Amino acid sequence: MSHRIVSVATAAVLLSLAAVSPAASAAPSSAPVTPVVTDTGSAAGSEQPAQGVDEVSVTELEVVVPAVEPSSGDVVETPALVEAQAAPDAVAADQPVAGTERVESDVVETDEFQTLGVTWPADAVVDDLGVEVRARVDGQWGEWVPLEQADDAPDPGTADAASGTRAGTDSLFVGDADAVQLSFAAGPEAGPEDMKLALVDVPEVPAGASAALADSTSGGGGATATGVAYAAGVNLTSQPRIITRGEWGARPQVCQPDVAGQLVGAVVHHTAGSNNYATVEQAMQQIRGDQAYHIDGRKWCDIGYNFIVDKWGNIYEGRAGSMTQPVIGVHAGGFNTGTVGVSMLGNYSDVPVPAATQESVARLLAWRLAAYSLNPSGSFTFYTLGGENSRYPAGSYVNLPTIFAHRDVGTTACPGNAGYSTLNWVRSRATALSVAGPLVQALYKDMLGRGVDPGGLAGWSNALSNGTSAGQLAGYLAVSEEYATTAVRAAYVDVLRREPEADGQRNWVNAVMGGLLRPEDLRGALIASEEYYIKSGSTPAGYVTKLYQDILHRDPMPAELNAWIPELTVRGRGVVSHGVWKSLESARLRVDEAYHLYLGRSGDPAGVGQWAPVLQSRGEGALRSAIVDSDEYRRRAMDRF
Repeated sequence: MSHRIVSVATAAVLLSLAAVSPAASAAPSSAPVTPVVTDTGSAAGSEQPAQGVDEVSVTELEVVVPAVEPSSGDVVETPALVEAQAAPDAVAADQPVAGTERVESDVVETDEFQTLGVTWPADAVVDDLGVEVRARVDGQWGEWVPLEQADDAPDPGTADAASGTRAGTDSLFVGDADAVQLSFAAGPEAGPEDMKLALVDVPEVPAGASAALADSTSGGGGATATGVAYAAGVNLTSQPRIITRGEWGARPQVCQPDVAGQLVGAVVHHTAGSNNYATVEQAMQQIRGDQAYHIDGRKWCDIGYNFIVDKWGNIYEGRAGSMTQPVIGVHAGGFNTGTVGVSMLGNYSDVPVPAATQESVARLLAWRLAAYSLNPSGSFTFYTLGGENSRYPAGSYVNLPTIFAHRDVGTTACPGNAGYSTLNWVRSRATALSVAGPLVQALYKDMLGRGVDPGGLAGWSNALSNGTSAGQLAGYLAVSEEYATTAVRAAYVDVLRREPEADGQRNWVNAVMGGLLRPEDLRGALIASEEYYIKSGSTPAGYVTKLYQDILHRDPMPAELNAWIPELTVRGRGVVSHGVWKSLESARLRVDEAYHLYLGRSGDPAGVGQWAPVLQSRGEGALRSAIVDSDEYRRRAMDRF
């Protein structure tokens, strides 16, 4: 295979608690992991052609671009043009455009088509062809539109690479056109041999498809031309509503794509096609056109993207199997293996990405990345053996965000300037969504000792996904009646070895809920009580000894005993209980207890040393907030729930 993943910086390293503090040291490197191909073809399954959908028609015409030597300056003139040697059914771009450095073809009259692209052999050496195209729709010629040279090629060694792939431009959806004209940059080098214009005719999905889809998605958001409606209380880390291949009319795969061992990241694209589709049927038509171009024009196994999201936020399954497996797509040359490719349907070079599209991209990536315990706001290091138009040569180690853009790894503008500007929001939103449910369940288990009820899960998950931090949620739970009651009872049992009396419990619970008393301060008050003194034997030596045994889990040394007994005699029990309870040794033990409770492990020396003074000065709430806001707690919550 052509790739492996190494040294995951924040997505697969269990950070020490010290790493969540302002003075945190760098996280250690993890052992390399490799998203190798584990299966060939299992993603395809047994596909059947969509019902009620006509066959796609793809017409390929040879394109010949002759070499041109400008006769004066940089302007192409007719006498310098070399005559194109074109077959009768070929398109010859041999007409100079006055006052420019370009040549164009004659108008090509065709049968109806909607999608087009230009391809050439994968091994051809192609500089900037400067391809532009215009199409005639309803008798009117559109503007000349650049066709960007695509930076999407199969990874070496995959099934797609073995299927005789071709390089080419991105596809372009133009609507129902019946004529086309091509233009190229003129120069002393002829265009590559065996260059072809692919014209794709894709019948529109039968009318009413979107209504049928909407009816089938009750409670989970439907495919509509106004956006996906996500039901209140939905589990935010569960699979969002996805329009399946059968629903959008996908063709069966022509070969079976490979499957990686795991996902390590996600690549965001735009299709660079039209934003002017007006219905879900037209969106599906555009997707089917892209699939046909990828299969018949570029010679891949299937559509290159794992998922597509339209401007209303509807999500479409791309490559078969992508909803359950790390299917290797063809979307970012050299960076396909181990990444999920999501493309926004349309061109977002200048047009802002609709809010519904951003939300669905975030929800989709939150769900897929959560399946592999990946932090959408994390990063990783990718080792690549290179790819067509990749920014990085073979043998490069590339540091990338977990969610990155096509342009981050390829010589492309994808997903456009407007699309690129949304990625920070998508990362933040996906992070909140992916961890919301597990965090709520973990906090209920750790703080209340029980599972979360459906109402609590829905309400707090939505709060977390909309900006509430895990530390803030823990703070809210800490002043709830349930937590206060549990804490008061635990303090009585641990310190006085009995259940609290009704009046005492009610008073202490009210104080905790009102923020007048921290649970740890209750323990401090109980160990200073007369009842605790009596239980110690009613002697200064017995009292100090019991304090050390209960709080520090050891007997006092003779010097310590001799120092505290006079203090107790002169200044009272409160001085001694406060001194032992608030000591650095006590704080270190309580930090370690918090590590066990929330992280399931002993505290590392650096973390315990760093957080013990914080516990002394700011209390258990500050320590708890730091722990539950850490990446380690988030990952553990996702592993547990």
